[in-house]
Amino acid sequence: METTSLYADWKKIYPRYQTGFFRNLRFKIYAAELTIFFLLPWLRWERPGGLPNQAVLFDLPERKFYLFDLVIWPQDIFLLAFLLIAAAIGLFFMTALAGRVFCGYMCMQTIWTDWFLLVEKWLEGNRNARITLDQSSLNARKARVKVVKHLFWLLISGWTGITFTLYFVNAPELMRQFVTGTAPFQAWFTFLFLTATTYVMAGFAREQVCIYMCPYARFQGVMFDEDTMIVAYHPELGEPREANRRKRTAMGQQVGSCIDCDSCVTVCPTGIDIRNGQQYECITCGACIDACDSVKLKTGMPQRLVRYTSLREMRGDGKTRWIRGRILVYAALLSVFLGGIVFYLAHHVSVEFTVIGHRQPLYILLSDGSIQNNYTVRVLNMTSTGQSYTLSVSGLPGAVLTVGAINARSPEGHPVLTVAPGSVTTFSAYVRQDRTQVEPGRREFVFNLTLIGAPQGGETTYKSVFMRP
Repeated sequence: METTSLYADWKKIYPRYQTGFFRNLRFKIYAAELTIFFLLPWLRWERPGGLPNQAVLFDLPERKFYLFDLVIWPQDIFLLAFLLIAAAIGLFFMTALAGRVFCGYMCMQTIWTDWFLLVEKWLEGNRNARITLDQSSLNARKARVKVVKHLFWLLISGWTGITFTLYFVNAPELMRQFVTGTAPFQAWFTFLFLTATTYVMAGFAREQVCIYMCPYARFQGVMFDEDTMIVAYHPELGEPREANRRKRTAMGQQVGSCIDCDSCVTVCPTGIDIRNGQQYECITCGACIDACDSVKLKTGMPQRLVRYTSLREMRGDGKTRWIRGRILVYAALLSVFLGGIVFYLAHHVSVEFTVIGHRQPLYILLSDGSIQNNYTVRVLNMTSTGQSYTLSVSGLPGAVLTVGAINARSPEGHPVLTVAPGSVTTFSAYVRQDRTQVEPGRREFVFNLTLIGAPQGGETTYKSVFMRP
């Protein structure tokens, strides 16, 4: 009894390398993104006070992210949520405006797959040569070419894995540890895992990642509307397609501009036929546009049979509307979240200040008749330079504040606390008040921490309680 499979067998796709405007544009964007990715961990950025001098460093053990002059602390973790939301909205905005342009021009899977394909083309030739080589029997040349190709793929994958790992540890130091074999297990695991995934995804999975694994391919269609820019074939210009166009024209038969050469199919990285209409597999890379235009240029026929367009233009209902409701909503939301991040970074307080009152004992009766409460003051300096602060109290009449062994005082007589860059320092503070000014019970008051030399807005407060008999 024969059974029919519900799943089609996978067939290897051999995309043909095609030059053209969009190919050159993608190459420049890919080159810029790869350059930034591979060089950024090696960029040095001087920070005073013994802080790391790596421009971009995600220091997980210390729970700090260094981005040039900016230091992100665990207390700023909500910025990550804001950034992720902004990235999602930005992707929605980009998709509603220009389809899956992110997939074709900015996605890491697309970039690394294209890089691997360039290596394959360099060693094995263009599409027809690669097909012939794969279908031929194994011989010395085929074995040599395949081995060299996979060695290059592994080299690229290893370089990618190491570079990604360097973002989390000081790059020169970790590289020395890799060379000497003394790198920690976590670094080796990350390096090997990313090497393997890059090798498999860019070398073998390729279009299957875009079609089956990436969730974006499945839900991006709901963000399309009739004004979204897509890569489309114009059937009103191309149909009926005919290879023997001159012969059919001479016979008086109607023919379209498409000569059915299949160039748009052979260059597609996901193996689709753009002439079948809009398909979720299309990553909007524009390779089919370059292929069709090159054929039209050779035959002397009008170009742009395949082009970036919208459903509105294809129906002949007028020009594409770039400004519309959903675009404005996405733009507004994106502005709100990005503006919130910028505003916070521009106005956030660069110090964290907490005060803990001692409970053993709640208060102390001194020999001079005054009452003393003891506190632990914790100051976190979230800047890359050492800072000095004055500490004072308010809301407690006649109170006298002393801080441990701190003798330095400001001209106003307040204790001066000095905290090293990027560090936490604790101080023992003692607040006493004359008993004649003390009422029974507890009284709330405020500790004031003021940055010395700050023009304005350099004061941080913390409410506490003074305990009395």
